[in-house]
Amino acid sequence: MSSGPSRRFALSVVVATDRFRTIRRVADSLGAQTVAGDLELVVVCPSAEALDLPDGRFGDLGSVRLVEHPLLPLGEARGAGIRAAAAPLVVIGETHAFPHPDWAEHLLAAHGKGWAVVMPAVANANPGTALSWSSYLIDYGQWAPDAEPGEINHPPSYHAAAETAVLLRLGRRLGELVEPGSALADTLRNEGHRFFFEPRARIEHLNLAQRGPWLHERFLGGRLLGAARRARWSLPRTLVYVVGVPLIPVVRYLRTRPALERSAVSGSLAPRTRLAVMGACLAWAAGELVGYVAGSGNADAAMLQYELHKARYTVGDSSASAAR
Repeated sequence: MSSGPSRRFALSVVVATDRFRTIRRVADSLGAQTVAGDLELVVVCPSAEALDLPDGRFGDLGSVRLVEHPLLPLGEARGAGIRAAAAPLVVIGETHAFPHPDWAEHLLAAHGKGWAVVMPAVANANPGTALSWSSYLIDYGQWAPDAEPGEINHPPSYHAAAETAVLLRLGRRLGELVEPGSALADTLRNEGHRFFFEPRARIEHLNLAQRGPWLHERFLGGRLLGAARRARWSLPRTLVYVVGVPLIPVVRYLRTRPALERSAVSGSLAPRTRLAVMGACLAWAAGELVGYVAGSGNADAAMLQYELHKARYTVGDSSASAAR
């Protein structure tokens, strides 16, 4: 289904996928929102025919809009979804992140107070293993549901609700700037925009819990970041970071430590989560080094499989048990 020409929506959610069944749970979560009728789901896919969109409605969801676009580079695919969005606010969603029913209501209320970007709280949807906890804490620990609301400096490109017009003014840089680790927050802040963290808006995020895929994903994330920096940095600056690679695990661990300590106090952590965080930081640093030296290689294609199908790797195996 798609919106009529005069239909107005309050919030568009852009999700890139290969098949609709991959995002069925996301669509159901959006259809269950308290303001579902004001939302549209923008599905970016390589082929509308292969998507296999089922007939019928998804709860009270206002619309499903299809955008045919290659999924790589993933930032460009998501940029195409943003350009097609009909609402004044847009969120880049993921196949493995599921909003609580009042998520959109709280995001819209916060935007009504004048913030250009509002970041919701992110909870660990599969908290049974140290591996899952390590990825969650490193990527989203600072946005935990028990964190204090308030103005923030660096919202991520994922999950944060941004003004569509603000993003569209980025022009041809849009795809590049919605990639993880980009300069999006700095770019918007330099234009005078302000950001807010609203923990009453909440999503549940699945995280890898099998050792092989977990280690691989951490390495790939580091490599993609290193390659992206190499592409936009001068050679001297890149060389400084190559020399400083041994410091990367320390820096990443220290950045994660406040969220780690907060979760430890609450008693919610799986055993040996600290060791898993250390291992994840080391794998990331190794990937970052390879990215600075050799570029991204095929890391984007490999990472795409985890981005699309993370749910396949969220149940701990024997190696996850060893991490406890």
